[in-house]
Amino acid sequence: MNWIIHQSVTWCLGAHLLSSTVPYHTAITRVACEDHVNPVLVAAVIERESQFNSHKFRRERRIHDISRGLMQVTYRTARWLGFKGAPTSLYNPWVNIRYGTKYLAYLLKRYSNVSDALAAYNDGRPRKRHGRYVSSRGSYSVDHYVRGILSNTKALFLTATAERLRKPSRSSEGDGLLASGLPADGLSHFGFPTAGLFNRVEMGF
Repeated sequence: MNWIIHQSVTWCLGAHLLSSTVPYHTAITRVACEDHVNPVLVAAVIERESQFNSHKFRRERRIHDISRGLMQVTYRTARWLGFKGAPTSLYNPWVNIRYGTKYLAYLLKRYSNVSDALAAYNDGRPRKRHGRYVSSRGSYSVDHYVRGILSNTKALFLTATAERLRKPSRSSEGDGLLASGLPADGLSHFGFPTAGLFNRVEMGF
């Protein structure tokens, strides 16, 4: 799951991969880079899960828990990842991004495929029927969830790219990167293929 060819955390933090117009972009970038996850993917998950509303919650009757905050993290999952605070602390944006991203990083490592990892983030584990993701109850809601996040990811990436290109830059010789920190060879370097919709996407590094 190599992302940006094993670029360092320092490079990730300085590459301005997220547009400054994205809410919580500083927190998202710092936490995602430290956990070796593409910050654009984390922002796309947040957009899908809560529309950047840190106060959002959803009762999960099936598991007798509540999904809270930006990344809709349950108290059970947070505790499994080492969280020792009160459930209400998960409404804190930094705390929520920390444990939501940590869980996403775990799933990316476990499944080595961003689509499977997203399906598991949404419904516990990836299940497929006729090539499409299905929920534990058999609906295609998980497939819509995965496709929605991949679409959000591409849109957020393109927004950040446009923002970087509008700013003055200096040339960067020999490293294959634009001065903005973005790859010179376009979307494919970030796992966005030129043909088909996300046939191969790598969001960890």
